[in-house]
Amino acid sequence: MDFESFLDFVLALENKDTPEGLTYLFRCLDLHGRGFLTTADVHTLFRDVHQKWIEGGNYELCIEDVRDEIWDMVKPVDPLRISLSDLLSCKQGGTVASMLIDVRGFWAHDNRENLLQEEEEPEEE
Repeated sequence: MDFESFLDFVLALENKDTPEGLTYLFRCLDLHGRGFLTTADVHTLFRDVHQKWIEGGNYELCIEDVRDEIWDMVKPVDPLRISLSDLLSCKQGGTVASMLIDVRGFWAHDNRENLLQEEEEPEEE
């Protein structure tokens, strides 16, 4: 990877909630270049995140449950595959991408309710 490609990758990660960033990341996630992700693709992509999750001392989780949660979040037009269009229209594509590529992204999703609660608590003076 040359420096310009590295910068493109970093910009996509930092802007994963934009159509441009998500489009770039989808091309990376689309391991077979088919224009869609299947349940097997999601399983393959999440496997390393799952391993890091367990190594980090977190609770055991079922990859199939995560896959189902992703499908529920995206609500793809074709129930057997997720397209870039599905990710863009569901408005949670950046979160899905984070869940599949980074254990910290999955952690943030898994703890979203606690994080929201912490943000809402007034600061004690």
